[in-house]
Amino acid sequence: MGDFGDAGPRDRLVSELEFGAMVCAAPAQAALFALLDALPGKSDELTRKQYWLLQEATHELETWLDGFGARDNRTWVTYAEINASIRNLAVAAHTLGHVMFRFGTYGVALDGRSGTGESHLVLFMTALAECTRHLGGSILALVAELRREAERLGAAPKSALTARAHDTEVREFRLLLPPDLKESKRADGADEIARLLNDYLETAREAAKVREKMPPRGTSLAGFVAEHVTEQKARYWKQGVHSLQSRYDTHVKPTAHHERPELRRLRGHISLAYHLLEVVNDLAHFHERHQAEKALAHATIARLVPIEPLLEQALHFALRWAAEVMLTLETAVRELLPQFTRQDTIELALLDGIHLHARPLNLIARVVRKHGKPVEIVVGSEASSANSLMGLILFVGRHPQRRAYSFRGDQAPLKHLQMLFQHGLGELGLDRLPSELQYLREN
Repeated sequence: MGDFGDAGPRDRLVSELEFGAMVCAAPAQAALFALLDALPGKSDELTRKQYWLLQEATHELETWLDGFGARDNRTWVTYAEINASIRNLAVAAHTLGHVMFRFGTYGVALDGRSGTGESHLVLFMTALAECTRHLGGSILALVAELRREAERLGAAPKSALTARAHDTEVREFRLLLPPDLKESKRADGADEIARLLNDYLETAREAAKVREKMPPRGTSLAGFVAEHVTEQKARYWKQGVHSLQSRYDTHVKPTAHHERPELRRLRGHISLAYHLLEVVNDLAHFHERHQAEKALAHATIARLVPIEPLLEQALHFALRWAAEVMLTLETAVRELLPQFTRQDTIELALLDGIHLHARPLNLIARVVRKHGKPVEIVVGSEASSANSLMGLILFVGRHPQRRAYSFRGDQAPLKHLQMLFQHGLGELGLDRLPSELQYLREN
């Protein structure tokens, strides 16, 4: 051993050969290989519990290897990357197993049919099983290569430990305590439910845009993913839907409204979409971190887990169905929303000398977004959402001569819009706005 250069006098180098002996004796590797010995040879025989144990065991070995800088070493980088790849895909496969296990409790409505007459429910369950098999097969290919790499490096464990619990699922039901809090649930929460429903619709609209952009099956997906479905974007979508889930559990579940079937179904759709977006995030991460050309050992990983079939599962299964699950409930949510809002319609006229351009339109959109409830701007039979600056610009641009517009929505944002119009839409100075609109004076 010798000094580790710039890393400091306390760090020492260990040769690749010496490190191989250390890996061979490492409890983390021995535990992983004991689990690998118990895995079935077919992807459709892997269980949800085995996926969970795989992600735990590979994470332990990954942490141990990273402690020695294995991914910064030419000899050991491939071994470390294969192990990390198994963990990444096991996380996604376990999520799909969770979806399969819990699907019946979500109350998800996939009642429609495709253009060829096939049931959406059957199509989804078939695609779910296919994606799970694909990930399982990819994991088994990586496991076989991990064994070969360990042999090549002289690091295969000499004897296996007793495998940890790797049996199949022991029950297909949950054990629950008596739900005795139901008797004390609150009866309020209408405002928060209205905001939640409005944000659900906004998320569904974003999902529709992404779905419309997707290239058809059978075409190359790598370029589209690099531009539109990066890990960063996938994480953003996942976090957005997770926020809906958290808000439901915080503001709706403790109330009597949670007993309504349509709201419980909403919660199920949010949960399913969230888990599917978790898979999109996991596979986008896997592609960028392990398969893409800039990734370490990318050639080996891309050979074992081909890029295009994996991206096919990420987009045409996970992302497409996440959008479908959200959009399927869009009409029902629109019909539900008025029950939690105090709906009204008002007509607002522009003061003399005031014109609707980008600055006042931005203030209108900010008022609507502040309240988090849907408001539409209306001219005759034509209407558009008033929470988007771009949407307002396009709508007003189609009616350039009008001096009055109708607004339809909840009474709270309409009251603030009325104040905004009465005080010149900020064109007379933001300091002239009433105190109720103080938030418009803040950046």
